[in-house]
Amino acid sequence: MAKETLSAHELNKYTYCPYQWYYEKIYGRAELRRMRKEYLEELGLEDSTTANFIRGEAFHRKLYRQYRLRRLLGKIALLALLVLILIFWVMQYVHV
Repeated sequence: MAKETLSAHELNKYTYCPYQWYYEKIYGRAELRRMRKEYLEELGLEDSTTANFIRGEAFHRKLYRQYRLRRLLGKIALLALLVLILIFWVMQYVHV
């Protein structure tokens, strides 16, 4: 028979992450650990700490590439604007 009441610990888990609470209720903690281990093995990772580190490193590498690209595009746009201003400035004095 299923338990009809929730403990304070379960309520705390639910408020932290309803999905985690739900899946733990459906599958059980041991099955979730087994599924997580299987998932990490498919990715070629040994433990969750390593997995989190590798994902975080990839995230920051991508973010830094985007940052550098935006800076480069900003510099190119500024240079193009300066060239256009110079061209218009020169054209004013050439036609006079």
